[in-house]
Amino acid sequence: MWLFPWGVQLVRPLIDKSRRSMRARSDARVHVSRTVHIGRFELLQLMLAIWTVLVLLFLFIPIVLVVLHSFNSGSSFTIWAGSTTFKWWEELFAGSVAWAVIARFVVIVVVALVARRVLTARSALSVRTLSWFGPGSFILAVIVNGVSTDWYREIFDFVGIGDSIRNSFIAAFGATVIAVLLGGLSGVALARRPGLWTKIFMAVVFLILVTPEIMDAIALATWFPRIKDIPLIGIPFTDGLGPFNGGINKLWVGQSLYASAVVTLIVRARLAGLDESLEEAAADLGATPARAFRQITLPLISAALVAGALLSFTLCLDNAVISTLISEAGSTTFPVALLGATRSTIKPFWGVGAVLLFAVTLGALWFVAVVLRRSGSSSSEIAATLAGS
Repeated sequence: MWLFPWGVQLVRPLIDKSRRSMRARSDARVHVSRTVHIGRFELLQLMLAIWTVLVLLFLFIPIVLVVLHSFNSGSSFTIWAGSTTFKWWEELFAGSVAWAVIARFVVIVVVALVARRVLTARSALSVRTLSWFGPGSFILAVIVNGVSTDWYREIFDFVGIGDSIRNSFIAAFGATVIAVLLGGLSGVALARRPGLWTKIFMAVVFLILVTPEIMDAIALATWFPRIKDIPLIGIPFTDGLGPFNGGINKLWVGQSLYASAVVTLIVRARLAGLDESLEEAAADLGATPARAFRQITLPLISAALVAGALLSFTLCLDNAVISTLISEAGSTTFPVALLGATRSTIKPFWGVGAVLLFAVTLGALWFVAVVLRRSGSSSSEIAATLAGS
């Protein structure tokens, strides 16, 4: 250990002389190497840009083809006829009713937005004061188009496709309500009452997420017939409940399994980063647990609940495996009807339904990002929240 430093001191003059000569040679090559490095970096950037474009084309060309083939003038969805037509869109939607409803909605909403901008520019009223113009115009459009929503029932005029799309929306909405109730309360409990049980419960939640959907579908297909034989409990799944038949109720329960786990993770991730001192202060001031939850906790997790609800809705909207095994006559969803139609020639109006569901999904995901961003999240925090971390 002491011989090595002593030997280094002996040869240090030689080392310093060698370094000076190497530095002189390297300085002469700095300009050349820097130019080469910049050229290589620009080439790498160009290659990565080309690769990114190719990946995006690979991912989105099929979606563009679905949109294009929904306007196919031929009788087959997959075989392009060479020209476009609105025939299939008018078959799915009652043409005159649909376009009239869309026109009234667009006119009322656009007039309200333009009026808000004009009033903001020419008066002392702020944008916040006139923020009710947007929701108010939408409500006015609904009233103008019919409070009883007869226009909605008339739009889906094509029985086979219209009923399946309507059932998909009903099933997704009911499953979302169940998922928000179960997942919201579970997320609050996991974030605010940690303990040994939380590890077990989180293991169950992650088990739900990683379990293959086909296993859930088979389990539900064997479980529901047993439930039907139980008095009172089996009534909703046999005779139905209110205006909804037993098949819709089974879809609500089946599709809410995975969705409730997603909502649980989002609410837990959202609430875990917030201090519990506000709820403790409310308790110190005499608020009951129910009042503290309603006035403190619920507003804190409202953004997470909205995000979880919209994600659950998009997940349930196009669910195919569970819906195929547990749906019944009168509760067939769009994916199930589409799978049944693949046994024969697929008509272009199936592409119309797919485009509609895709547009609704994109709108829901956009609204999720808007809600989380306005609640104070950055893009990285939004990604972490959606990932449940």
